[in-house]
Amino acid sequence: MAVVRCMNGHAPHFASVLVVEDEPLVREYVSDILGQSGFDVIVASSAEEALSRIAEGCVCAVVSDVAMPGRLDGFELARRVREECPRTGVVLVSGVMEPSKAHLPGGVRFMAKPVKASTLLRLVREVADPRAHLPAGGVGHP
Repeated sequence: MAVVRCMNGHAPHFASVLVVEDEPLVREYVSDILGQSGFDVIVASSAEEALSRIAEGCVCAVVSDVAMPGRLDGFELARRVREECPRTGVVLVSGVMEPSKAHLPGGVRFMAKPVKASTLLRLVREVADPRAHLPAGGVGHP
């Protein structure tokens, strides 16, 4: 079991967003939206890989699919991130279900697929670690 560590609590200097998605085309699409809007993008294809990426260095926000292969789903990943790195924001995404507010860990936002660029960017900005240097506003995709 990976343990999330937020690099001694230091703020992320750059606006790095971790995209966690097992579907390559969706992962690339979401990464492109964020990258073209000025965010540094880190990718992972599972929750376990995401925990390892977070342990390598803090990110200001995580955008994760809910249903993924492996032992951990997006809900458990969100819970772990919020518990161990409370300033790191989380946006969960699903095309299959829409969880009730009670099912989401505190401070976690949800958006339904298909991903709309303007909604994704708005939610990432809302949940991002306030200490991170976020890029100026703007939507990379219509």
